[in-house]
Amino acid sequence: MLEINKTKKYSSTLIAIDENNKLNKTHKKNDATFILDKSIYWVYNYNTDSADFGYAFLTFASNQKESINIDINSFLLLITDENKKQAIVNAILSAAAFASDKYSLKTINKNKTVSHNLIVDVKKYGKYLNEAKILAEVESFAKTLITMPGNYLSADDLERIYKNKFSKLKNIKFSVLHKPELLRKKMGLITAVGQSSQKNNEPRIITVSYNTNPSKKKIALVGKGIMFDTGGLNLKPGEFMLNMHNDMAGAAIVLATIYALAKLNVKANIVGVAAISSNEIGPYAYRVNDVLTSYDGRTVEILNTDAEGRLALADGISYAKKDLQAKTIMTVATLTGAISVALGELYTGIWASDESQWKELQSAANNASELIWRMPLHHVYQDAIVKNTQVADIANMSPGRIASSNTAAEFLHFFANNVNFIHADIAATTEFKKQPIAALIKTMFYFIKDKH
Repeated sequence: MLEINKTKKYSSTLIAIDENNKLNKTHKKNDATFILDKSIYWVYNYNTDSADFGYAFLTFASNQKESINIDINSFLLLITDENKKQAIVNAILSAAAFASDKYSLKTINKNKTVSHNLIVDVKKYGKYLNEAKILAEVESFAKTLITMPGNYLSADDLERIYKNKFSKLKNIKFSVLHKPELLRKKMGLITAVGQSSQKNNEPRIITVSYNTNPSKKKIALVGKGIMFDTGGLNLKPGEFMLNMHNDMAGAAIVLATIYALAKLNVKANIVGVAAISSNEIGPYAYRVNDVLTSYDGRTVEILNTDAEGRLALADGISYAKKDLQAKTIMTVATLTGAISVALGELYTGIWASDESQWKELQSAANNASELIWRMPLHHVYQDAIVKNTQVADIANMSPGRIASSNTAAEFLHFFANNVNFIHADIAATTEFKKQPIAALIKTMFYFIKDKH
């Protein structure tokens, strides 16, 4: 739990010191810290960028076994740049919230709660603290949803929870296209994925619009919301089906980002689109070699039913483009296991069609203390999936496993033609030390905020 006080509450206190401090010269350190009596000293390196600091501090906070004080004042006294001050406070509060806020259904041997008492001069540093506190709380909220088992969180539940949460905010328009509306609109991809879903997990698209700056071109954040992914008839092997209730992370994160923007009254023209379905097996499940018609009228041959997230997202993209008139579309999805092969669990993979927007996102990620890495969009990757079918406009898979994160991104790009396109594959970065984490909320927040 996060606590904010002016004084110490626990016996141990984390204090930041300059890398030239005499203490640092005479004591052996462990990574960025060393311990002397009841003080934990963080040796602050001025050359470390905010994103690297964010990862290092997340590691530190998650390793703590006892409640501690964190002297935020000591960090901010070492920093002169205003953006970096905000980024450092963001990183500290985000990491502390991640480490302390844990969803659990244990009835015996419950996990010990670790708290972080934040020592900060609110009068002096309140402007950094307020924004960081809201962002950390929103991340914890989304993290809880991502963590909840499938039998505790259905699509009906997710819809109800977010509807209630947004009802408390101004300038919000909340709407849902349920299965009958999706069928009437001929959204053949998202509905096919959910053909064997239980009623409480039937396909739907949740839309949350927040427009306090109509003069700006609309940006759509489209999140993958697969409530559970069995793989469909291409059934996942047992170990690969573990934690597939987390496959709705993109949707939870997108809606949480809109909430943060509205809560902090950011001037923006933004819409969150959560493409919700559940990839189950059963007598009505969609099959390999089925040809489906997307909302934009183009056809898709199914070569693997476990490549379902891109199908739901494709209809979500078309809806954002056609009905909502978005000029920039950013997709957020636990899309491919291959991204962890490319980047490990350190960086979120990003594909961007516009050079200036990539630079804006890169700057936003640094302000957010999150690590992202640009991946390539190239017509060769799209050609691989277009040419992989003889009967449809595009296949939902490329042949083989080569560059499969890139071909998945190009599948989405195929439906986002004629608009600026950004894709974030968070499959590897929605987990840290085997715990779910709400990746990219802060990055998207600053991407939107800094553009307006």
